[in-house]
Amino acid sequence: MSGILYAQAELAPPTPPPAGGLQLRSVSAYFDYYSSTLPNGGALQTSAKLLSDVAGGGSVQVGWLKSTERNNSSFTYTSSLAGRIRYSELNAWNHNLSLSTSHKIAPRWTFGFSARGDLSSVEQSLFVPSTLSNIASTPASFDDLASALLAARFSTPQLASVLNSAPVVESPVQTLLYGQRMFTAGAQTTLSYSYSPRLSFAFDAGANRMQHVSDNRTVSSQSSYLILDTTSGHAGLSFSYSLSPHTQIGGSVNSTRVVSQQDVYTTTSLATIGWALDRHWIVQLHGGVGVSNPVSLTTLQISTKPLPAGGGSLTYKTFEHAFMGSFDRSVSDSYGLGAASTSTAAFTWHWRRPGRSWWLESSFGWQQLQGNGFGDTMGWRTSAGLGRSIGPHLNLFTQYAYLNYSGRLQANPYGVDQSAVRVSMEWWPHAELRR
Repeated sequence: MSGILYAQAELAPPTPPPAGGLQLRSVSAYFDYYSSTLPNGGALQTSAKLLSDVAGGGSVQVGWLKSTERNNSSFTYTSSLAGRIRYSELNAWNHNLSLSTSHKIAPRWTFGFSARGDLSSVEQSLFVPSTLSNIASTPASFDDLASALLAARFSTPQLASVLNSAPVVESPVQTLLYGQRMFTAGAQTTLSYSYSPRLSFAFDAGANRMQHVSDNRTVSSQSSYLILDTTSGHAGLSFSYSLSPHTQIGGSVNSTRVVSQQDVYTTTSLATIGWALDRHWIVQLHGGVGVSNPVSLTTLQISTKPLPAGGGSLTYKTFEHAFMGSFDRSVSDSYGLGAASTSTAAFTWHWRRPGRSWWLESSFGWQQLQGNGFGDTMGWRTSAGLGRSIGPHLNLFTQYAYLNYSGRLQANPYGVDQSAVRVSMEWWPHAELRR
């Protein structure tokens, strides 16, 4: 097998999710405090006085999960409503949807499809867990996690639903670019072929959309965002080969077209290698080159020379702790601004001792656009949370989040920083699915 094999998993297999159709996953109520807000709804209007605000709200999540020998499918929809005290015109109804399916259409062929969509305000996005956070909090053993990350083989449907979701850009810079309220969506299809237990090939293609959404103000201002919308599409080929039960190598060629303020094709070729070490560590590295080709003349002089691309990730998994960190440097940018390269870093940590009611978690994300006049455009977000289980179906969770972004537009610097605290009570009808 090309997966990671050990004699014994460190953790017992997680309790399977309840069978059946569409089910209520969770209901929560929360209270928020924001150190500052944007009364004019704009990300760039730093001249406005930023005042604190409080809000109250709640959310409902429904979902469906099915796992068989040939199929893994999941669906999740979360709806939340937040009402504010000082700036009631910024009351927001937020929506988040995720769908993924993977089906073995023949003994060696697997077809996959996934789609995601999100409509939310800046403040709501402060408390949304990142992809790394969702992976770290999934009740998977080290064996399960290593096999999923290195060889894309899944033994738990919860882990498969997270990693098979359509990729969407997760960055604090989004707030700077698209304003107070934004919509993101993405879809991806994959077709993989297993030539042998060690060697596999895959083709993937997809599209993404990010755009500013007008808020409840009577008049919308162009100064409330840098970009109105961005549309992108991509297609790629990759292979993966298992050198040993502990080592995986591979390579990929991916081409992306991003249409926004710039219209640019970017082709990136990468080589990858990954190891599972000492039953606790998972290391992944990738490196290669990328080339940008403008479709038409732009206001920026975009280099068409090959530029380096690469990065890596580090995962540490024990009986109580899960730590994941990553860094990536890519050619061009996902927003269509025309940057020469994008650097992104993220980490998450989740701690919970089995049988204990308390848990801790934290996360950090950073992104910077570089080259072609974008050396000062960057943003970062961090959060920390403390939770306690009150019985088998109820959680009390307190979370702190901080967002900071800054840049330079036409030689004028701008930037915003914001702190927020949320106290929430979460009810989970099915204890198996609780965080």
